[in-house]
Amino acid sequence: MSIKTERQKAVLEAIAKQPVATQSEIKDLLKSRGIDVDQATISRDIKELGLVKVSSDGAHYHYAPVESVSPSAHRPAAMLARLIKKVEGSGNLLVVKTDLGEASPVSLAIDRLGWPEVVGTVAGDDTLLVVVREGVPARRVAKKLMDLKNAKKDTA
Repeated sequence: MSIKTERQKAVLEAIAKQPVATQSEIKDLLKSRGIDVDQATISRDIKELGLVKVSSDGAHYHYAPVESVSPSAHRPAAMLARLIKKVEGSGNLLVVKTDLGEASPVSLAIDRLGWPEVVGTVAGDDTLLVVVREGVPARRVAKKLMDLKNAKKDTA
């Protein structure tokens, strides 16, 4: 097993055993297991593992695998259809509204779709920003997102 695989396994074990709210806490937990890493490595691991911040009470957040938040996370389109509330565009940017605490899973789902028109996403708590590739109308991506949402309504 590679060092990276062992480290990521240790991260998953740590967040499964106790609520871990910060990257600093992850670093300390790894260090207690003899794994010394920097913040940038932890940040990459969080992204690669698909970890998101979740809250069960609306006040205290901790890391969890996106799959534990939404069983349909392995199907990004299904998750987007369920969680997106509103999409608005401006230039090559889209602002996507979700319910409280759902922006990060939606952001990850959009990233996992791998649409060539999307450069990347940035998530807050209930809002995310989608950066659309220069020269591509943002309304095209907005339409794709809304088509996913409307397709779910048609099958419901």
